[in-house]
Amino acid sequence: FAPFKLRPGAAHLSHPLPPVVAMKCSAVAAAFFGMWASPAVASPVERVVNLLKDLQEKLEMDEKVEQKVYDKYACWCEKTTERKAKAISDAQEDLRSYGQTILSLKGKVATLSSEIEALADGIEANKEAQEQATAIRQKENAAYMAETAETKQAIAALEQAITVLVKGTSQAKDGGAALLQARTKATNAVRAVI
Repeated sequence: FAPFKLRPGAAHLSHPLPPVVAMKCSAVAAAFFGMWASPAVASPVERVVNLLKDLQEKLEMDEKVEQKVYDKYACWCEKTTERKAKAISDAQEDLRSYGQTILSLKGKVATLSSEIEALADGIEANKEAQEQATAIRQKENAAYMAETAETKQAIAALEQAITVLVKGTSQAKDGGAALLQARTKATNAVRAVI
C-alpha cells in the first residue's frame, strides 16, 4: 500500500469542517495510519517471521530438554555397560574356576567310586567270613554244651559215689579220712575243669 496522499490543491478547502467532524476524521485517519504501524496487526510476512522466531525459541527449549534426557540416558548407558562388562568378566572367571573344580571333583568321584567298589567287595567277603565263623562257633558251642552237660552228669555221679563210699567206709576211721581228702581233691579238680 502506498501511503495516503492528498491531492494538490486539496489542502485549502473552501469551507472548513465542523470541529466534531474534523475530530472524527482525524481519529479515523489516525486509526487507519496507526494500523500500519501497530504491532498488533502485522503483515503476513511479519506473522511468518514471528512464527519462525517462536518456533526457533521452542526448538531451542526442546533441544535443551532433549539434551538433558540424552545426557541422562548416555550416562546410564555408560554405567550399565561398565557394570555389565564387569559382570561378564566375573562370570567368565567363575566359569573357568568352576570348570577346574568340576574336573577335580570328577577325578575324586572316580577315585572314590573305585574305593567304594573295593570296600563293598570287602564288606561282602567280611559277611561271608562272619557267616562261616558263626557256623563254626555254633558247632563248637553245641559240642561244648554237650560235653559240659556230660561232665556235669559225671561230676554228679562221682559226688554220689563218693557220698556212698564215705558212708560205707565211715566205719573205718582211718579209711574215711583218706577217702574224704580224696573226695575234696576230686571235687576241686572237677570244678577247675568246668
